[in-house]
Amino acid sequence: MPASHDEDIDQFRADLATAREQATAERAEAMGADTADAVDETERRAADWAETRPEWGLAGNAAFVIGPRELTDDVSLDGRAFLHSYDHATDPNGDALEAILAGPMVVTQWINNQYYFSTVDSGVYGSGSKITQNPVGNVGVYQGNGGDLLAGLPLQSVAAGPDDPYHQPLRLSAVVHAPVDRVSDILADHDELTTLLDNDWLSLTVVDPTQEHQAFHYESELSWSSEAKPEATDGPEPEPATPTAVGDD
Repeated sequence: MPASHDEDIDQFRADLATAREQATAERAEAMGADTADAVDETERRAADWAETRPEWGLAGNAAFVIGPRELTDDVSLDGRAFLHSYDHATDPNGDALEAILAGPMVVTQWINNQYYFSTVDSGVYGSGSKITQNPVGNVGVYQGNGGDLLAGLPLQSVAAGPDDPYHQPLRLSAVVHAPVDRVSDILADHDELTTLLDNDWLSLTVVDPTQEHQAFHYESELSWSSEAKPEATDGPEPEPATPTAVGDD
């Protein structure tokens, strides 16, 4: 690394350390762990084989936001949203956005589906309690010494206890900060995306910066609905004043 970038690297390392401290403190609190030194506590839990829930991983995921970071930098998303930086002004042809929608957005939907199904039926789509699991090659696990091959997430990854769910099974909601026409053109070229959208496995909202940040919600077959801002209208004309009778002096 050239010396001219030393200051940038130092700042980057400091930012990473700050992000690590804040993220681990948030996660430690969610797990009911010691938050006084969250970094050390997180590392301890990760190395402790007695911990059935060393960390929550991606449990709680519910959204994917594609846009400039200032859209969400003053909002606490409680670790429930995937964030992908994107500036439509630097992507006039939409190539970068197409790569994001066809790549990372699909992957986040896979992750969301994995948690969704493992939560709604742990015994069928998940893999039950990991306390009694036995790995089978690199393809899945058995419960005990046999039975069906299970490939989903264990109960401990989605619930704090038998009757205490941690992950809320919601289908992924994606929000894109870009011109809605650009998003439509991309979707028209990707059947794998419209299949997810048209079958309600993915919800998509576009906030269009070229139309006063109006929100457009994907309905089906490349159609959108929007909640247009009401236009200013003149109020009703005032009724003429009733003359007041004046007595003679």
